[in-house]
Amino acid sequence: MIGTLRISLSALRANAQALRALVGPARAAFVVKGNAYGHGMVETALAIEPAASMLCVYAPEEALALRDGGITAPILILGPVEPALLDEVAGADAALALWDTKQYVRDLVAAARRRYARVRVHVKVNTGLHRLGLEADDLPDAIETYAHLNDLEIAGIFSHLAAAEEIDSPYTTYQLERFTKAYTHAEPILASHGARPLRHIAASAAAMLWPQTRLDLCRFGIALYGLWPSAQTRAAMNGNALALEPALSYTSQLIATRTVEAGAAIGYGTTFHAPRAMRIGVLPLGYADGIPRAFSNRGAFLIDGARCAIVGRVAMNMCVLDLTHAPQARTGSTVTLLGRDRDAEVSADEWAQWADTINYEIVTRLPSTLRRTFEE
Repeated sequence: MIGTLRISLSALRANAQALRALVGPARAAFVVKGNAYGHGMVETALAIEPAASMLCVYAPEEALALRDGGITAPILILGPVEPALLDEVAGADAALALWDTKQYVRDLVAAARRRYARVRVHVKVNTGLHRLGLEADDLPDAIETYAHLNDLEIAGIFSHLAAAEEIDSPYTTYQLERFTKAYTHAEPILASHGARPLRHIAASAAAMLWPQTRLDLCRFGIALYGLWPSAQTRAAMNGNALALEPALSYTSQLIATRTVEAGAAIGYGTTFHAPRAMRIGVLPLGYADGIPRAFSNRGAFLIDGARCAIVGRVAMNMCVLDLTHAPQARTGSTVTLLGRDRDAEVSADEWAQWADTINYEIVTRLPSTLRRTFEE
């Protein structure tokens, strides 16, 4: 065994149900882009589909893979779709994010007609993140254009927040106000065409910290996987008795142990010298396997319930652990990189601290080549 990711399907289901209950009567959508944040997209989607009003992906290929995997729930593609794939997407009954009134709309209508299908779209509005989306003031005119295209169904109007992880965030209030104003101006046009689209702006953090942003639908990403968007959200929501369970653990085995003398250099660049005679163990995983190189001389994994520090630099496929606190460790001993071992735990949040990043990046960058097992 080189490395195994274990994903708890029961944890995913419990998280999905808790989040859906939190925001009711608003609906809950679950984001499974990026291989379900590293957890395995199709398997995750199948597990939480009964609790989902919608599944969100980024790329059209992800939507098609979900359909091929047996998913029947509504799917929203949040990212761009190249014209060559529009026919397939229309045939797969996946909704598209739309922020264009020119050639892309014409391509989309043409694909719908070729497929004899009416394509659902969610119109994206830029309220201040300044990535994708129509300008808020342009929304009414765009809706007028879309509403006259019988091949399109305006199923949603949405935006995305920039600073919702903060409890005190005037910018979140500003964005919500811009979105509300834009929708209010467009609503008479929508009503005149019999359209009642879902309004959505909240992802995990906003749905937790900003109840006024829940609107008709909330898009849960990181929280689905039992991870918190920020320390503030965890503190606030645990105070409200919301419990989330991390769904992923990562284990491997030592492939060698040895004793080195005091002063021995360990690893590339000789950045670590043994302060005394010590036992070390070799783990057959490195930065190609999702362990950030920033963990060099900084991170720690678990053996026999004890924290064993990484000594020396993390290499592409190996790193070395100090076995001082695990004296019974031997070749074949289990190493827990993420998850619990006895009373000890290493979390994705700790990984994020060691690598100076966020837990989203930690789990999403776990390679798809790692073996994943799905357990109840």
